[in-house]
Amino acid sequence: MDWTDNKTLLEYSQHTPCKEIFQAVCDEIGKHYEKRGFKYSRSSPKITIKDKIFKVEICFWSSRSNIPGEYVNLEILPNFYSNQPIKEKKSKGFLFGHTGLFIHKYSDNPKKIKIRQIFGDEIERIDEYSDESVVKDNNNCNVYGLNEANFSKIIEFIDNKIIIWAEKLKTEQGILELTENASKTRIWALNGKGGNSEFVPFVKLNFPNIEIEKLLEKK
Repeated sequence: MDWTDNKTLLEYSQHTPCKEIFQAVCDEIGKHYEKRGFKYSRSSPKITIKDKIFKVEICFWSSRSNIPGEYVNLEILPNFYSNQPIKEKKSKGFLFGHTGLFIHKYSDNPKKIKIRQIFGDEIERIDEYSDESVVKDNNNCNVYGLNEANFSKIIEFIDNKIIIWAEKLKTEQGILELTENASKTRIWALNGKGGNSEFVPFVKLNFPNIEIEKLLEKK
């Protein structure tokens, strides 16, 4: 039995427009998550789920650098919002996006970067423009020639790197896991000093015993 009933994913060729393949992949992801209670928007592809505390919106983008017959980019971009009445709300409850999730502190060795792929081998390189070592979860992948195994890896990435945080962040342990030993990029994304994130007031409201501003101080 075929792994999908989406004809585009089963029958496309090197002549199929990249946008049709990208849309078919998004439709397949949307179909999977609609069964789990998410709302799927097809016109600007994204899946959304919300409860009393969070709204999680996961958008899917592609690229102008797609190459017919070779490369169709899928970029996975999450955004977390608070649905709670936060007094300091300035940005519709926005907490963080991909920079708050996908870049982790690696080691004390300067300039070293490890990139973990959705599917494919890990990559390690030196970044001459940075003095920090990080691990990056690459939220892009090539979906040309997508098969069942790699589709499952996309779902695993969304589940284990994004959706899991909707439950973790309802606990003190989850807040500490996200903030302790954080990369500089994550600190920047969460501390709200640029006026965009409401993460700090969210934590103060729900976990008053956590000294969140101290946890987010740059070392």
